Amino acid sequence: GHTHTTSLLIPCTDEVTDITTGTAVMTFRMPHGMILSEVRASVNIAPSGSTIIVDINQSGTTIMNTNKLSIDVNEKTSKTAEVPAVITTTILNDDNEITIDIDQVGSIISGTGLKLFPQMIVLYLARLSTGLWWGRWELNHY
Repeated sequence: GHTHTTSLLIPCTDEVTDITTGTAVMTFRMPHGMILSEVRASVNIAPSGSTIIVDINQSGTTIMNTNKLSIDVNEKTSKTAEVPAVITTTILNDDNEITIDIDQVGSIISGTGLKLFPQMIVLYLARLSTGLWWGRWELNHY
């Protein structure tokens, strides 16, 4: 068994058009099972008036039940969010559909160029001669 961390870059809007709210603004399927350890968001132009709030869904169900991913007013990254996102479902299963919702945008300046950066632990399993599966769940940084 072997694990490693990987990041994805998921553009959710184009680079220059004002961000608008919407359901499933980006949809993709998981290329294999992964453990989500962190997710960040960034924009090219910061929101003003109100925060940007983003939700991530696996097979139609949110993976952040309490605090969604947010980018605060006059900020370009979720890393500095006053209320950090809480990932409540960390296991992303192979071939499950992932959708990104934009629940809120800035009320004066909406923001532009929204991107997500999920950090994931990839788990490799090995089938033993006994027919059982063996795998390691650990975080290795490269």
